[in-house]
Amino acid sequence: MICMTEPSLLMRQARAGDRMAIGELYNRHWPAVFRYLYYRVGDRQAAEDLTAEVFARMLEALPRYRPTGVPFKAWLFQIARNLAVDHFRKVGKRVAVSLDPEMENQMVNHLEESPHARVERNLTNERLQSALATLNPDQRDVVIMRIIGEMPIREVAQALGKSEDAVKALQRRGLLALRSTLADWKVDYDELI
Repeated sequence: MICMTEPSLLMRQARAGDRMAIGELYNRHWPAVFRYLYYRVGDRQAAEDLTAEVFARMLEALPRYRPTGVPFKAWLFQIARNLAVDHFRKVGKRVAVSLDPEMENQMVNHLEESPHARVERNLTNERLQSALATLNPDQRDVVIMRIIGEMPIREVAQALGKSEDAVKALQRRGLLALRSTLADWKVDYDELI
């Protein structure tokens, strides 16, 4: 039986190859890793592929993983960030465009969502992605990890190899830049958050 309240026990079980423990790690961290990659690369399919690669690498490295003061989530985000950087190196400056936006909308399981709400959500995501693209890469990573990935400052600092003060400064400057960009675009900042 997996003890869901004891992370060290869950990690020991996962490192020993317990499929339920590995599944629990996946279930706990998949949404945050996917959101980070989605807002980082701006394409649902690429984000899904990269998220799958993060967890494939996790599975490969899990037997050798040892807690070294870096939380497991921060370790996963290090993998995700490195994959996002590699992704941009491979695709260059090409912009990914979804060929069939309706199919992308159908992939999101929001059957109870009204068409109006779905359109509004898509516009909000597009605005946020465009606004995030105006930030420098470090600010963008910090804002996505902190706000979208809901990671504590300490974990973001560990994932990025920066001090907590540097992360706080990057977050502050990033959020100020976002607010300025959104004000210039006449978008209400609160509707995006």
